[in-house]
Amino acid sequence: MMNHIYLGLIHYPVDCRGDVITSSVTNLDIHDISRVAATYNLGGYFIIHPEESQRNLVEKLSGHWIQGKGKDYNPDRHKAFEKLSVVSSLAEAKSEIERREGQAPIVVGTSARKNEQNKSLKFLAKMEKKPLLILFGTAGGISSQLFDNIDFFLEPIDVGTGYNHLSVRSAVAIFVDRLSILM
Repeated sequence: MMNHIYLGLIHYPVDCRGDVITSSVTNLDIHDISRVAATYNLGGYFIIHPEESQRNLVEKLSGHWIQGKGKDYNPDRHKAFEKLSVVSSLAEAKSEIERREGQAPIVVGTSARKNEQNKSLKFLAKMEKKPLLILFGTAGGISSQLFDNIDFFLEPIDVGTGYNHLSVRSAVAIFVDRLSILM
């Protein structure tokens, strides 16, 4: 079971060519990652964005599928969006997971950059079953400004080609599928 695992998509602070920015939400990230969370029966999926206008946009788009005409048109999409929560900060996501699970989550970061301290998915799968929040960064990835809030980072996806610049949606799907095989 993977229902103790949560996904978080960080939009600020994220890197972009050496600058720390706030990225915009994208419709595909909302839909596709929600569908991954539902398919693998994860605990939930948090879109983490500090700007109210961007959170409102996510709520409007997801509301169409949860309460609007889209609910009847595509019931499968409705089920996926039941996994989605929109919050303003990492602290808010952690607090919500603690409320649901009765304990604070272990926060796990992801990055395309290699680091000697990175942990493997096997390490993650063998951990005691505590709530996990796996963070994915938009734009150029999670900014170092958040590193103090992350317990450890996972090894990047590397298939030996020397190229690992995946869309965040693809990276989420690959990480979650590989983890499901190990659990």
